[in-house]
Amino acid sequence: MPRLPLLALALMSLASCGGDSGSDDPQPTVQAYQAAVNQAASKQAEAVALAPASPCDSARQCGNLTFSQPQGNCAVFSYHTYSLVSPTAEAASAAAAEQRSLADHATTIAPPPYTSCVTSAGAQPTPVCVANACQAAPLQ
Repeated sequence: MPRLPLLALALMSLASCGGDSGSDDPQPTVQAYQAAVNQAASKQAEAVALAPASPCDSARQCGNLTFSQPQGNCAVFSYHTYSLVSPTAEAASAAAAEQRSLADHATTIAPPPYTSCVTSAGAQPTPVCVANACQAAPLQ
């Protein structure tokens, strides 16, 4: 009779040992990278929605949100001019910071092939207040 408990114990031990799930795979997958890129894009859309152009009375009340766009293992920066005195300005700034963090994560898990990154970024626009709305000053 002692064989039955031993057999049951052996079967339970085998059942608890699953196959390789691949979750400890050190190579990032294209799907994980794309999911991270999508999260960053979603957070950017949230930040822009929270960053209205008005109100403003002077350029000091305007600012730029900075976003990082994953391009494989590199990043390109973009900007959104908004009112620093809008009721949601602080939330917009926090969402932009989270977007950059998500985008940075995406660039670190980008699957091969890896490319050389050019570190030039477009110039950050100068925010101005025109007709009580913040906007980027025209390039001269």
